[in-house]
Amino acid sequence: MELNQEEIMKIQMMEQEVNYLNQQLQLIDENIKEMTQISDSLEGISKGNEILSNLGKKIYLPVEVKDDKLVVEVGKGNYVKKSVSETKEILERENNKLMEGKGKIIERLDFLQEEMSKMLMELQKAQIGKKEESIEDLAENK
Repeated sequence: MELNQEEIMKIQMMEQEVNYLNQQLQLIDENIKEMTQISDSLEGISKGNEILSNLGKKIYLPVEVKDDKLVVEVGKGNYVKKSVSETKEILERENNKLMEGKGKIIERLDFLQEEMSKMLMELQKAQIGKKEESIEDLAENK
C-alpha cells in the first residue's frame, strides 16, 4: 500500500492554512494590545492637562489639552469629534470585533489540527499495514 499523495497534499495545505491563521492571530493580538494601550491612555485626557503626543519613532511633544473632545476617524477618511467616553466605547466595540475574529480563528485552528492528526494517524496505520504485509511476504517466501 502506497502513501496517498492526495492526503499528503491535503495535510500540506492544512499546514499552510495553520501558518497563515497563526500569523493572523498574532496581528489580532497586536491590535488588541494597541487598543488596550490607547484606552488606558485616554484616562489622563481632560481639558487643561498636559499630555505627550507621539510624533513617531519614540519622539513625543508635550501638548496642553484645550478641548476634551477627540477627533476620531470613523472610516474612509471621515472624522468626527467624540468625547473620551464615546471614544472608549468605539475602542471597546472594535476590541470586541477583534476578540470575535480571534475566537473564530482559534476554532478553525482547532479543527485543522484535529483533522491533521486524524489524517496522520491514518497514514501511520497504512505504513504499519504495509510493513506487516512485507514481513508476511518474506515469511511466505522462506
